[in-house]
Amino acid sequence: MNSTTVKESEKTCVLCCQDIDIFALGKCDHPVCYRCSTKMRVLCDQKYCAVCREELDKVVFVKKLKTFQSLPYQQFPFEKRYDIYFIDEMTHSQYRRLLLSECVRCPEPKVFSRFEELEQHMRKQHELFCCKLCSKHLKIFSYERKWYNRKELARHRAHGDPDDTSHRGHPLCKFCDERYLDNDELLKHLRRDHYFCHFCDADGSQEYYSDYRYLSEHFRESHYLCEEGRCATEQFTHAFRSEIDYKAHKAAAHSKNRAEARQNRHIDLQFNYAPRQQRRNDGMVGGEDYEETRHNRGGRGRLQMGQKSWRYSRLAIIQKRAPLVILKPSRL
Repeated sequence: MNSTTVKESEKTCVLCCQDIDIFALGKCDHPVCYRCSTKMRVLCDQKYCAVCREELDKVVFVKKLKTFQSLPYQQFPFEKRYDIYFIDEMTHSQYRRLLLSECVRCPEPKVFSRFEELEQHMRKQHELFCCKLCSKHLKIFSYERKWYNRKELARHRAHGDPDDTSHRGHPLCKFCDERYLDNDELLKHLRRDHYFCHFCDADGSQEYYSDYRYLSEHFRESHYLCEEGRCATEQFTHAFRSEIDYKAHKAAAHSKNRAEARQNRHIDLQFNYAPRQQRRNDGMVGGEDYEETRHNRGGRGRLQMGQKSWRYSRLAIIQKRAPLVILKPSRL
């Protein structure tokens, strides 16, 4: 990298796509703007390069792009907690200004030490509110926060903002009547705090139930639910996907004697045989239709002049429906 010239592509931040007025530079020499670097290191606690993912133990904020090795950063003012060095005091001042919680609605801007104080001021003095979900999950600066009146806040939570088509509101959990940041957060909540059928979930169906009472009704209607003895008070372990598993459980856990165990192990099986297609083409040999043809060849078994070839066909016996079969275990 030339220390005196800056490429056109390096004048634009690769993260926010805005022109860079102050460069943030690490040992890998991949520049980003100081705003994005501050968000990563201060708000998100991420100290790697946004371009190559190399861990950056130090970054330097400079106004003119140079190589990291050519900067005597040990002599610069710095923030020890975040390992950020500044080319001069003016750059350091602009960095601190990013982190201020400032009210821009007042005639004379007021600065607060914490965002909670700014939030309280906006609510009492201006009757404006910020979205609790956005302020909790979105790592952005205070001046980037949006403030709403009561009607606008309700619309933001339910449907999103008119000037931001990427946000369609915060999804609602119909069981708890609470909203979550996005669909991913809602899904985490449903799987953590509510119930779902592990059989249907393995098959790709995502249905959730407010409590176990409704889930047990699903087990009873769509699967096999054991409600004998201790199983009546247990959860999940007494539901079965197939009748075979259900009867095996009953035989093992709820049989009082051997006779009852044998009865619980009885499974009625029903077989249907599809008709086999007969193939009667000459020269073809198959399991369904065996044909043997002797052609006019020399040697033993040669046909005499004018004598016809002989053919043996075995007709398949088609049984469309077999009788009911009951499998019984052998006596112990």
